[in-house]
Formats: sequence, structure tokens, C-alpha cells
Amino acid sequence: MKKHIIDRGGNRVLTLYSVDTKSYQEFDGLPPVSSTDAHMRWHPLRQEWIGHASARQGRTFLPNQADCPLCVMSNNEQPTDIPVDDYEVAIFTNRFSALSPYASAPPSLEIDTKAGIGRCDVISYSADHDANLASLSIERISLLIQAIGDKVSENYEQEDIVWSLPFENRGREIGVTLDHPHGQIYSLSVLPNAIKIQADAMAKSNPLSGLYDSISEELLLDKAETAISYVPRWARYPFETWVMPKRTVDGPQDLRADEILDLAQMIKAAAMRLDKIYDAPMPYTLAWQVAPKGYEGKFHFHLCFQPLKRGRNKQKFLASVEQISGFFLVDLQPERAAAILRSEEAGDE
Repeated sequence: MKKHIIDRGGNRVLTLYSVDTKSYQEFDGLPPVSSTDAHMRWHPLRQEWIGHASARQGRTFLPNQADCPLCVMSNNEQPTDIPVDDYEVAIFTNRFSALSPYASAPPSLEIDTKAGIGRCDVISYSADHDANLASLSIERISLLIQAIGDKVSENYEQEDIVWSLPFENRGREIGVTLDHPHGQIYSLSVLPNAIKIQADAMAKSNPLSGLYDSISEELLLDKAETAISYVPRWARYPFETWVMPKRTVDGPQDLRADEILDLAQMIKAAAMRLDKIYDAPMPYTLAWQVAPKGYEGKFHFHLCFQPLKRGRNKQKFLASVEQISGFFLVDLQPERAAAILRSEEAGDE
């Protein structure tokens, strides 16, 4: 993997990743947007921090392809966030960050507040505006895995960062504001309660470590020498799909070349399966679950696709019970979802 770093000014960095060394024609690009007012407020009943960032209110919303901020540039008349003439994978500082390493002092209120310290990066998977994980080559997804691992490692070098979450929102049903194939990385200075619970569970007795050998055939989607893909018995979403290495590692930064290749093949296969169910792009969230700081060697890195369709014309909504309590209600049993993903059954209308 090759890296090319461009200082974009305004405390912004653009990192271009490629398989081989590339040369780039550079342009001015879009100007910075201040996010220094980012701060957190303490929820006294839920016992958790809530992020506030006014800069996000003005973020780009569903632009035409001609105005896409993730496309390449050929002149200075159509500025973008990736101001070069071509690229393979790009990661850059989000102009509309929810968190900032330079966040100013928080407001003084009757509840506890703190500065919104953190980092928000955008990952563009390809210069091709119409690409997606299902259409990308195995080589490109392998590069993406390496690039995300590199950025997670870089962010973990900062003392104030305790956890990084690479993720993707796909589909307008999810609330995507850019159609270009991309993900993000949020690197936080606080560890969310839900993640701490998962990390503590793994530290106590890793429930994923033996799944490679013990996973039921009715749940299994793919199995390679170093990785598996499956529908978990505890799925909360219809067609929920997990991809993970056989070996317990903290994150993509710790993977060997053969593990990267196996995971790349399974990520692509998982995305293709989801799109095939209804012969249409499946809206989903994708989480790259990496070890928080302090849990090194005790956390099993995995990817989790959380699709939103339970039928061709039926969407999974997080309604009152789920949003209020966190108690999920599942209409499609994981065992049947796995059979549909394997094309053994047809999906519901």
C-alpha cells in the first residue's frame, strides 16, 4: 500500500491510498468549515454523553453528481473535498465534523458539559461515483481494509482518543446525504456505554473466538481459511450479516495479507447477497468493530452489516420500543434470513 498525504489547510488532511505509487494533479478544493464549537452534554438519566455540533446542520445534502464533493477535479471551477484528478481510496478530515481535536471550551450550563474532542474522517471508496462494495474489485476492498487500519492506528496514537468506529451508512432510507460510495471514521474521546458493554463481555469470555469451528451450518454464509461470514443467532436486524477473521485481532491494522484477502472476498460477497435479495441496492449500516483502548488483545474485530429491509416493500424502522428502550423486535428469524441470503429461499414481498 502506498500513501500520499496532502495538507488541506484549516487543520484538514487528505490521505490518498493506492496499490502502487501514483502521481496526482492537485487543485484548491472546497474551503474549511469551523467545527470548534463541538461539545458534549451529560444525560443525567441515561448516564452518557450527547454530542452537539452546529456545523453539521449545514452539511452538503444530496447534491447532483456534478456537485458531488467526493468526485475528482479536473479544474478549479467545480471544487470538491478530494481536489485531485484521480484516486483509488481517499480518507480526509470531515468538513462538517461532529467532533474536533481543536474544540473550544464548552458552554457553561446547569448540566455537565465538556469539549467535543475527537476526530471525524470521511472514507471515499472510489473515484467512481456509481461504485459500491458489491461492485468494487477484491483488490480495491483489500486496499480499503488496509487504509482503514492505517487511519485507526494513526488516530489511536492521539492520547485523547479512546475508540475509533469506521462505519458506512448506505442508502437514502438510512439518511445518507451523499450518494457517492463512502464511509466515515468517528474517533471519540469517550467510550459509549454500549461499546463498553461489548468490550467487557469479550474481555470476560470472548463469544466469537470459537465460532469459526462451531458455527451452525444453518447460519453460515462463507468460510475460508482465515475468516467466516454468517448470520448471528442474536441478530437484531433482518439479514444482519457478520464478517470476521478466525484469529482474534484488535482491528484491520493487525491483519495479515491472507486475512485481508479472505475478508475482502467476504465483504464483497456479503454486499452482493444483500443486493440480490430484492434485486435492488440494500440500505444498511456497516460497523467495523475494533477494540477500544485498554482492551487490546481481548477484543475480536468483526464487521457487522445491519440491513433495513425485511421485505421487498417493507422497511425495518426503529420505532418507539426500540428507540426508547433499546429492546429490539425481530420479525425475520436469523435462521431463515441466512437461507434467503444463500438463495435457498425467496425473500418476502
